Amino acid sequence: MEECAIFLVMKKHIFFILFALFSFSAFAHKAQKQTEKLMPEALTQKWLEWEAAGEEDAQSRLEELAIEIKKAQPSDTVIYYFPEAKVIYENLLSGVISGDKQKIAENVCRWEVLQKNLVSFQLEQVYYSYRILILVIILVLGMSLVFLMLYLVTYRRRKENLIYTAQVIKTQEAERERISNELHDTVCQDLRVLQFQLKDEESVNLCKKIAVDVRNSCYALTPTDLNEGLFEALFSLCEVLKKQSGLEIILCIQDEVKNNQNFKNFPKEKNLNIYRIVQEILSNAINHSGAEKISLLVRTFDEKNFKIIISDGGKGFNLKSTLKMKNHFGLKNIQTRVKTLGGQVNFFTEEGEGTQVSVTVPY
Repeated sequence: MEECAIFLVMKKHIFFILFALFSFSAFAHKAQKQTEKLMPEALTQKWLEWEAAGEEDAQSRLEELAIEIKKAQPSDTVIYYFPEAKVIYENLLSGVISGDKQKIAENVCRWEVLQKNLVSFQLEQVYYSYRILILVIILVLGMSLVFLMLYLVTYRRRKENLIYTAQVIKTQEAERERISNELHDTVCQDLRVLQFQLKDEESVNLCKKIAVDVRNSCYALTPTDLNEGLFEALFSLCEVLKKQSGLEIILCIQDEVKNNQNFKNFPKEKNLNIYRIVQEILSNAINHSGAEKISLLVRTFDEKNFKIIISDGGKGFNLKSTLKMKNHFGLKNIQTRVKTLGGQVNFFTEEGEGTQVSVTVPY
């Protein structure tokens, strides 16, 4: 996911640079075409032809000259930057109307000088725009590189944190398993021996109760049902918590999820993380919600993810203030485990309105 995001960012900036270069090329080509159109190459030629024409051709040549002058009419932009263009143009028309050769000759020369200045001005504008574009591209590239470096640093730190967190969780689970085995092999065995040594019924019953509690603790530390599969482990968890709490806990698993091959092939570590997430959410609901019924739904979210939804009709809580509490590790542990799975968790709760926890996990 992160690598795809980096690729998309780079693709976006490369597209921007190519678009800018294409736009500049189009602009430069257009400016060149406009410059060519504004150069009245035929104006001087028509003037020379009219000046050399005899009396019989003078009138027709004069009309042709008038047409060329009208073609060379300056645009508003040219007049804005070169106000004298309007004066020269009007003088040319006036000279043609009056037939004043000297006036026409002077203004044709002035017009040629103006055209050279105009061409130089337009080329300067093109090169100025080019320099601005180069600066913009350099700026965008610089910002992109800075952004990419910051993004890569953040991504690397986040990845290192996730690896570290996963290692911590793995170590914790190994320690839980060790403690569970120790309790089962020592305390449970000692309690079994003690039952045969005790004579009064009250002491024997107390010893049996302690043995059951220890076995439940061993199961909570290391759920042996996970060896049979995640569904079986979740079902057993709900049954155990139902007996311990006296609450109604409803488990519903969608057949589409049950039959998903990817789900069946989850590694043990992933199954254990999912189990711990559900266990923590259910324990919080039992201990803090005050609800009489809790529902657990496992369903398909999309082709790549499934969703676990745990709802209760309890008293709800203030999520922001709870997350800020330093001694409330339950919600933070849930968030941490979900992150290591590459999933997302959302809490929907209001005081007096119950709580719904939605966990999305990739297959």
